[in-house]
Amino acid sequence: MNRLGQVYRVHSNKYFVKIGDELIRCGARGLLKLNNNEILVGDFVEVDKDTIVSVKERTSRFVRPNVSNVDNIVAVVSPKPKPDYYLLDKLYINAVKEGVDFYIVVNKSDIESDVYQEILSEYSNLDIKILQVCAKSGQGIDELKKILENKLSVLAGQSAVGKSSIINVMFGFELKVGDLSEKIERGRHTTTRSEIFEVENIKIIDSPGFATIDANVSAKEIPSFYPEYVNVASECKFRGCTHINEPQCKVKQLVESGALSKQRYQRYIEIYNELQNRRIIYEKN
Repeated sequence: MNRLGQVYRVHSNKYFVKIGDELIRCGARGLLKLNNNEILVGDFVEVDKDTIVSVKERTSRFVRPNVSNVDNIVAVVSPKPKPDYYLLDKLYINAVKEGVDFYIVVNKSDIESDVYQEILSEYSNLDIKILQVCAKSGQGIDELKKILENKLSVLAGQSAVGKSSIINVMFGFELKVGDLSEKIERGRHTTTRSEIFEVENIKIIDSPGFATIDANVSAKEIPSFYPEYVNVASECKFRGCTHINEPQCKVKQLVESGALSKQRYQRYIEIYNELQNRRIIYEKN
């Protein structure tokens, strides 16, 4: 009789599947490999003895980090390395597209900086939870744990922002923690693959740090992922305004007046143009 489990770790074509309280090392049925159906951390799978025979339909799917069936995306930032707001914008877009909740956690509150206030200024219009924590002292960790209860959450962000440190203090683990290169202020990768960690009723995917990510949407869809733009779009002269080249655009007026973030708007244009260029390339091919 087949049993249902969830993939907790993938390594060298072997899948570690949690079934009940047991973590089983499994292979995959040849047909799955032939069809090139990638099995992801987070997938619910049917197992016959020690072989995965099918993958259940996913509720969500992310390419980077390459995981599935996630309930929360928790974007971790810190004063060092400096936050990549372009990356944050794309993480938020992908979270909304997949219908999962999005949180921003500002770690290393023991370092004096304006990062927390900058995050509030850039993202206060999104109606999302923004937490300030310190993995070193434990500040804010209890509040974060409450958010994560009974959910599968992925910690995402740049290397060396403290994702593994947060997991360590939250669960009492001793995961390897990377040092920040003082010379270039960029993180060294310590997490090499996505893996689910579970304690009591909290499940977290610690994912490798990354510096780039694609917004998995079309350029045409992009305006709908900016709530502050959606709220005033009816005041633009043209229906379906992209808020870039059209005259009498309410969004551009609010940006120019300072009512909306100029920096976030500039990143919006970059993302829009990036996706538009990608569409043109696809059409040419």
